[in-house]
Amino acid sequence: MSSIDPAIIEAVGVTFSIFLIIILIRIGWKLYQALFISIFILSLTNSNDISQDLGILYDSLTSPTAFYLVSMVVAITMLGHLHQKIGAMEKLVENLKFLIRDPRALIMIFPAAISLFSTVPGGAIISAPMVEETGKELKMPSLELAMSNMVYRHLVVLIYPFNAGIILASGITDISIARYLSYTIPVVVIVFIIATFLLLRRYPRPASNPKPDTLDKNAREALVNLISAASPYLLAIVLGIFFGVYFPLALLAGIAVTFFINLPQGKKKDILRERTFVFFHGLNWALALSILSIVVYKDFMLEAESIRQATHYLLGQGLPLLVIIIALPFITGFITGNNAASLGITLPVVMPLLGPEMLTVRYLGLIYVSSYAGYLGSPVHLCTYVTNNYFRTPLYSLIKQVNIFGAITLLVGLAVSVFY
Repeated sequence: MSSIDPAIIEAVGVTFSIFLIIILIRIGWKLYQALFISIFILSLTNSNDISQDLGILYDSLTSPTAFYLVSMVVAITMLGHLHQKIGAMEKLVENLKFLIRDPRALIMIFPAAISLFSTVPGGAIISAPMVEETGKELKMPSLELAMSNMVYRHLVVLIYPFNAGIILASGITDISIARYLSYTIPVVVIVFIIATFLLLRRYPRPASNPKPDTLDKNAREALVNLISAASPYLLAIVLGIFFGVYFPLALLAGIAVTFFINLPQGKKKDILRERTFVFFHGLNWALALSILSIVVYKDFMLEAESIRQATHYLLGQGLPLLVIIIALPFITGFITGNNAASLGITLPVVMPLLGPEMLTVRYLGLIYVSSYAGYLGSPVHLCTYVTNNYFRTPLYSLIKQVNIFGAITLLVGLAVSVFY
């Protein structure tokens, strides 16, 4: 009796590992837990011996990519936690509301601001009351309020340089965050115009009383307070994007500034000691382990010949490579409801299929946007549930509308990629 071809065993292991990640995430496992098991399955079914697998594991854990990604995610989550707990987020929102009187603009800005300056999972629930209160002046129905909360919260994700998805994509593909942004910014601008036309075209600006001259001074003060509250992120973005400072170090500068925001005059040492405790309490071990596990999983997947053989077979049967580039990240994002998981599964599979001339933001950026579109409209996306629960909209209607928006984003991303 002939033995089973090792390539077939490896192919079964690779396929099983992908579906296992999706299944385990859907039933409530942490991403890193699902990845640990999937990595073990890959090691059992590949043709390597133990020493080779240990070598892959060691090289992956000690790689510059692993250090960069984990340090970025740890710094961002701890910064976001401290920023929120010291009241800087509340201060930012209050001053925004004072400076901007047009409720249509506030409906866009509140969800976006929460997304930018808060790392709370399911953070759409934080901006929902702000959107509801602002929408009363426009008399918007609940479904449109819910959609505004979802759209403007998540649209900014594509151009936020500290989003875990873009950090992961940049770390794995060796394409700079700035280069990804050069692709996603035009996508976001176009989709923003389309979304705003669809959501707000029926709502003219309400008549407002002119502001007394005495408020001019208060407006200047509010602007200063707004810049102060946003300064940790602004500093990190300026250092990282415009001056090329290593992003983890740029974030350290932002963290240092955060410690001194809203610092009372008395008992500074006690307050700083308390903030230090709050800062370290914001460490998200599960997210850090998940990012590290994605790096290891990616390296084991890159060793698998069978997946390349299977994909080449599909390509040989006439399936366009562009279909794989678009469909795989979208499907995994939709099923998992997790952008990082989708990219962690997709990039190791697709990158080996691309020639050197295709390892550009034109194709890899499209993978990122497709993954985002799938994750956004996923039925297991936490923000959809908390938004639906708050506004009491029909869940099916909200999911359908969000997926329409996701499809628009993907189509715009595909159109923009033609120019890269």
